[in-house]
Amino acid sequence: MEILLNIIYYVVPFIVLLGILVFVHEFGHFIVARILGAKVVVFSIGFGKELWGRVDKYGTRWKVAAVPLGGYCQFLGDADASSSTVDESFKNLSEEDKKGAFPLLAAWKKLCIVVAGPLFNYLFALLLFVALFYSFGKIVYPSVVGKVMPGEAAEAAGIMEGDRILSLNGNPTPDFQALSNEVSLAETDDVLIELERPATVHVKARETEFNQDNVAKTEKIIGLVFDADNVDEKAEISQKGIRVKYVVINSAAEEAGLQAGDFIEKINDVEITKVTDFIDFVRAHIDEDFEISYARPMSLAVTLKDTDFEQEDGRKVKRRMLGVQSSLKVDFTQHMTLGAAIKAGYDEVYDLTVTTLRGLAQMITGKRGGKDVGGIIRIAEMSGDISKAGGLISFIYFMGLLSVNLGLINLLPIPVLDGGSIVIFMIEMLTGRELQPKMKEYIFKIGLFIILGIMLLATWNDITHLISRWFD
Repeated sequence: MEILLNIIYYVVPFIVLLGILVFVHEFGHFIVARILGAKVVVFSIGFGKELWGRVDKYGTRWKVAAVPLGGYCQFLGDADASSSTVDESFKNLSEEDKKGAFPLLAAWKKLCIVVAGPLFNYLFALLLFVALFYSFGKIVYPSVVGKVMPGEAAEAAGIMEGDRILSLNGNPTPDFQALSNEVSLAETDDVLIELERPATVHVKARETEFNQDNVAKTEKIIGLVFDADNVDEKAEISQKGIRVKYVVINSAAEEAGLQAGDFIEKINDVEITKVTDFIDFVRAHIDEDFEISYARPMSLAVTLKDTDFEQEDGRKVKRRMLGVQSSLKVDFTQHMTLGAAIKAGYDEVYDLTVTTLRGLAQMITGKRGGKDVGGIIRIAEMSGDISKAGGLISFIYFMGLLSVNLGLINLLPIPVLDGGSIVIFMIEMLTGRELQPKMKEYIFKIGLFIILGIMLLATWNDITHLISRWFD
C-alpha cells in the first residue's frame, strides 16, 4: 500500500510536471517552425519505444515514448533529434519538399525556431505566475525579524526581534524569500547585513539654545534638524519617514537618544512622509508630550553557520542559515488588478532568472561548489513532496519555477542545448555562410561531453541527497 501511495505522490506528479514543461518547450519550436515554413517530421514527448502516436494532416508524427525524461522536435532534413547533423538524403527530395527542410532554411529562421523553445518556457512561467497572483493574490513575508533563534548566527551578531533586514552584502532583501536566497548565495559565511531597528521615544519640547545662520537663538523646540529642513519643495517623500540630519546639543531629542541618520516615521501615531508634516505637527502641539517612532539604520557583520533545519515532512537537514524567523505580519494582496498581477509575474520571473544566474556564475568561478546541482531525481522528489503536502498552488508555483530554469538552462551557450545552436546560427548570420559539417559535429561532441558530465554530477548529488534523507 505504501509503495502505491509513493507512486501516486512521487511518480505521477513528476510525469505530469515534466510532461507539461517538455510539451511547452517543444511546442515553441514546433509552432514557430510551422509559421516559418519548416516541416516537423516528429513531435515526441519522451524518448525510446513509442507508446502512442498519430500523424496529422501536415505529416507530423505526434507521439508519446516510454522514457518520460524529455522530448524533441525532429525537422525534415535532420539526421537526429538534436538537429546537430544533417540527413544527406534530404538532397533527393523534390524542390517543393526542400522548401521545408531545416538545413536549407535561412540562418535567421533557424535562430527563431531554436529561440522559441526557451521563450515559450518563459512565457508559460509568466502566465502561471500572473494567473496565481490574479486569482489568489501574492503573499509576501516582509524581512522583519519575528524571532531570533538562540545560539544561532543572528543572535551572535546582535540582530534583534523587530529588525527589518534591508540587504545582505549589498543585495536588497525586501522579503524573507529574498533573504533566504541571499543567505544561500553568499560566497562566504562572513556577510554584511544592513538593517533598520525600530524604536519609540517620548519627548517634550523645551527652551533650548541653538545657532541658526551663526545667530544664537533660544526657542521651545524638540531639537531635530532634517535634510531639506523647512523647504517644502525639497522635502522628499519617503516610505520610511524623514531622515534626521543632526540633533541639537542639549535638546530634548538628544536626551531621548535620537541620532543623526535616524528616520522619523510617526509622531503621536501620525505618519510622517515630509519634513513639513513633522514641523507643522510639532508647532500645532508644542506644549504636548510627543511619542516619536523611528527606525535606526545599522550595519552588522554576521558569520553564517550550518544549522539543523526541519522540513515539512519532519526530516532534518543541514542548511546554512541566519537563524531568524519571520514576524507574524504578512503583506497579502488578495485582490490584484490584472496589471498588478502582470507586473508581479514579470518581477517573479526576473528575480528567479537573476538568482539562478548568480548561482551558476558562482559555480563557474569556483566560489560555490557543485553540490547544489540537482537532476531528474531531485525534481521528482521535490514535486512529490509538494503533492504529498496537498499544495496545488505550491505545485503550480514550482512548475513555474522549473519552467524558468528549463528555459534559462537551454539558453546556455553549450552545444547540444538550444543556446549552443543559437551561437552557431548567429555566427552563420554574421559570416554569411554555414559552418562546415565536420566542425559542427566536433562542436556537438564537446557539448555532449559537457552535458553528460553535468548529468553525472547531478545524479551523484541526487543519490547522496536521497541516502542522507533516508538514513540521517
